[in-house]
Amino acid sequence: MAKVQSFADKAAKLARKAENTAIDPETGKETKLVYIRMVESVKTESGSYKFLSKNMRVYESSYKQYKP
Repeated sequence: MAKVQSFADKAAKLARKAENTAIDPETGKETKLVYIRMVESVKTESGSYKFLSKNMRVYESSYKQYKP
């Protein structure tokens, strides 16, 4: 059997959903925010490559960085 959701469970679920949406300034429409990992390769002085990775939030419609 499925678990019966209480009002608090439903409210928390809607709050999480609203937290992950924002207005994209480029398109002017409401879109989801997604997490991505950006990996950048940097050449060192010795000639080898080093990889810098960072997590960031982006708009799903344009993949531009989200800045709150």
